[in-house]
Amino acid sequence: MNILHTSDWHIGCSLYGRKRYEEHEAFLNWLLATLSKEDVDVLLVSGDIFDSALPSNRALTLYYQFLHRISETRCKYVIIIGGNHDSPSLLSAPRDLLKHLNIHVIANVGESPDDEIIPITDESGILRLLVCAVPYLRDREIRFSQAAESIEEKGKKLIDGISNHYQELYQHAEGLRAGAEIPLVVMGHLFVAGASSDDSSGERELYVGSLA
Repeated sequence: MNILHTSDWHIGCSLYGRKRYEEHEAFLNWLLATLSKEDVDVLLVSGDIFDSALPSNRALTLYYQFLHRISETRCKYVIIIGGNHDSPSLLSAPRDLLKHLNIHVIANVGESPDDEIIPITDESGILRLLVCAVPYLRDREIRFSQAAESIEEKGKKLIDGISNHYQELYQHAEGLRAGAEIPLVVMGHLFVAGASSDDSSGERELYVGSLA
């Protein structure tokens, strides 16, 4: 089974005031060609589909045209999660319709772990892969605030909440596997603490709010 992973398309973003729709369209055309060339069975898209919570009509058209053209490839499953730039309600609106095309959209935290676990079966209906699809976890979804909390306490609760959510989901997926030799893929959209960059690569240190 061939899996292709991509993320952070940011459809609709501008660069120094210049709209980049042509570049995004070229990328999506390249991605479709790659799905066919590499015989990809499952496409994973890890969030930030759009650059803003209110994408333009042209950005939405590029997105839906791409999903429609997936049927021209042999790709059988598409799994999309929401990122911090995405609107959960906008991504979720056509979710039930897209599910009939084996396009699974998980834009926000589900009511149960099963809502974030996608079983991938072959043409015979045999389970071949489990995907834990974790959208961007917003503060209000995983942390309960209390009066007189310090910034450090809030930060620790947020990190603990993220960690606990992933651990819960993993344990649930392990139960579904029941010891069988079925691959498990976990995808997410999140800031990672304790990461380091290669100084020689030209990467710059970026700090987002208090998430240093």
